[in-house]
Amino acid sequence: MYISIYRSIDKDRIMKNYTVKARQRYGSNSIDLTLPASIRKKYSINHGDIFRIKASKKNEKLTLEYKLIYQNIDEDDEEQEE
Repeated sequence: MYISIYRSIDKDRIMKNYTVKARQRYGSNSIDLTLPASIRKKYSINHGDIFRIKASKKNEKLTLEYKLIYQNIDEDDEEQEE
């Protein structure tokens, strides 16, 4: 049953690999991670949104988990209308 369900589905749509780039923030020791535009649009991520981050390392693999805790709904919608 499991195999037959996934035979007819495009695997690239389910398991698309994305990459992000760490960029240094001028005048700070912080860095920014740049999200792909397609993820930003799909999940309505806007300037000013706030995320809680959880970092964990297992078997030498670092995982960063972001949880949206505040969504700034209006900011980007207004920019696009102008």
